[in-house]
Amino acid sequence: MKLRSLTALVLLGVMIAGCSRDPGDAAVATTPAPATLTGVYAGQFPCSNCTSVGATLWLRDDQRFFFRQAFAGGDGAVGTEMTYALGHWTWDEHAAEVVLRGPGPERRLAVLDNDRLQLRVASPIEHVLARDTADPGFKDRLKLDGESAATKDGVVTFTECVTGLPLRVAEAGAYKELKRQQKMMNPRGKVALTTVEAHLAHVSSGEVLVVDRFVTIKPGKPCPTRTTGS
Repeated sequence: MKLRSLTALVLLGVMIAGCSRDPGDAAVATTPAPATLTGVYAGQFPCSNCTSVGATLWLRDDQRFFFRQAFAGGDGAVGTEMTYALGHWTWDEHAAEVVLRGPGPERRLAVLDNDRLQLRVASPIEHVLARDTADPGFKDRLKLDGESAATKDGVVTFTECVTGLPLRVAEAGAYKELKRQQKMMNPRGKVALTTVEAHLAHVSSGEVLVVDRFVTIKPGKPCPTRTTGS
């Protein structure tokens, strides 16, 4: 009888100890973002209907990204077709992955080491990007939508719609035409959705937008809802 009582007490103690543990006490494993994560990465991706896909990813310090894919070859293809994705990137500390968010589908990249990223795709062939040690700047000419404005002292600004990147327009290229259109179509300085063909450049004062060609301006119309890095 005493043995049964002692056994019951031991079992009761084990049950109480087990119930007292809070499952929330277990620490969730996280991985901090690598200090050297930002930069330029490039590589060649496989392609089922073209010769090759040259991919380049710019991960900027301001949590924005530019992603270019150059499709070469293919049936009846002449030259190289370029596609671009712009948006914000974040670090998923639980999955230890870079997350790219923009108007299209979300993209994720795993960190293989300090100089290589692997794009998560439904393919048995690895899509790897390696750090470009030449660190080329993003200078491609793109068709961009943004909110433009002209200040009283003549400075023209352009805030790109997808990334929210605010830029001063350089006094070069089609700057005078954009400024003329602002003065003629938007004399009251309202929000103006503006479309241009342009590229980024770096000058002593920082990053600027060089407008190569003015396309349209729509005073009173803002950018559509932007994506965010959250």
